[in-house]
Amino acid sequence: MIQLKWPILGVIIPSIIIAVLGYGSHYFVLQHHLSFREQMWFEFYVTMVWISYLLAIITSPGTPPSNYKPPKGEWKRYCKKCNNFKPPRTHHCKVCNACVLQMDHHCPWTYNCVGYGNLPHFLRFLGWTFWTTSYLFVLLCQRIYSYYEQADLPIYLISKTEMAAVIFLTPIDFFICFSQLVLLIRVFGHIFKGMTQIETWEWERIDSQFYSEHLWETIRSNYSQLHGKEMPKLVSWSGSSATIARQLAEQEIEANEEQEQEFEIISKEPSDESLIPKEFTMDDMVFPYDLGFFKNLTNALGYPWMWLLPFAGPNSDGVVPEKSEEYQEEDQLNLPWPPDGGSREHVVKNTQYDYDKLKQIRNYQELRKRLDPRLNMQRNEWMDHAGSTLDDFGVDIEVEQEESLEK
Repeated sequence: MIQLKWPILGVIIPSIIIAVLGYGSHYFVLQHHLSFREQMWFEFYVTMVWISYLLAIITSPGTPPSNYKPPKGEWKRYCKKCNNFKPPRTHHCKVCNACVLQMDHHCPWTYNCVGYGNLPHFLRFLGWTFWTTSYLFVLLCQRIYSYYEQADLPIYLISKTEMAAVIFLTPIDFFICFSQLVLLIRVFGHIFKGMTQIETWEWERIDSQFYSEHLWETIRSNYSQLHGKEMPKLVSWSGSSATIARQLAEQEIEANEEQEQEFEIISKEPSDESLIPKEFTMDDMVFPYDLGFFKNLTNALGYPWMWLLPFAGPNSDGVVPEKSEEYQEEDQLNLPWPPDGGSREHVVKNTQYDYDKLKQIRNYQELRKRLDPRLNMQRNEWMDHAGSTLDDFGVDIEVEQEESLEK
């Protein structure tokens, strides 16, 4: 996350850029070549950029109700700074000093968090900015091409002020247009999967640590704490139907045997046997809030006919997010997200490489993950492929500690 010495500059700088591109291009270039109607359309686009930007700044992303209590089966997370429990998908922003519903990230350019309540405004701002700068870029390129066609004309027939404006504005406009396109693709990519940026980061963390004893020690301990018994054998849904049936039968037998014994919480000293499931893969992990492409879009942005309306908001509940049927039917971990309880810590004795076992691995992806230096990193230290940590999204690490499960 970009941190400015004076945070207000995060709003002043974009405002200057919008004004320079929107009004500078109009005054020095466009008014000489566009019809009155075309000029009005261009100024309408600029106005929509201003409106969406203002709403992204002043609209609250949403905070938990003061009387919120976590339901059974969810993480019981208490924010020491807000003196309140945090609903699922909620994080405390260190910059805004508030808990944010479905927090995506803290944006220095809006001086606000992007979350449940203002994500539609933030996306409209990106969308209108991309549309307006794309349109302006086409117009500026037309002027550049006209200069090429007029290369044989005397220089006094060409406005030097206009040419200087075109040379100055074109690279700035292209940079803003391209950066907005990248941001739009990134944000929509998260929305299509039903995830926030933080949850995408969390998914990548679990994927990279999937073959970590540390991760599975924590998951198994959480399962024992919530269900009062050891975690049953996990199966892979990616195998054949016969294999799956056999695995399910074995799982049922093991579950019956476990019910006849006293269950020991796995937080005791671990045995020499690996805690990592042999037949369960990352592909079998189910993200609870992925409701499908269209439902994810409408939940985040409202119905399609509302997407361009300046004041339209989300079409979902930011406090009690809906969980998918696939998660309720096929999730084998039976734990709230993230299954390892985020920052809950367990000590695993041996984190050294067993080179004899590594030599036997023929799956390149598994071998790469087992050799990843981030394999046993703590959550507050782990970084994704871009080098981002939770702190870079604005999350207050100090109050992220998961206290317990609500049984």
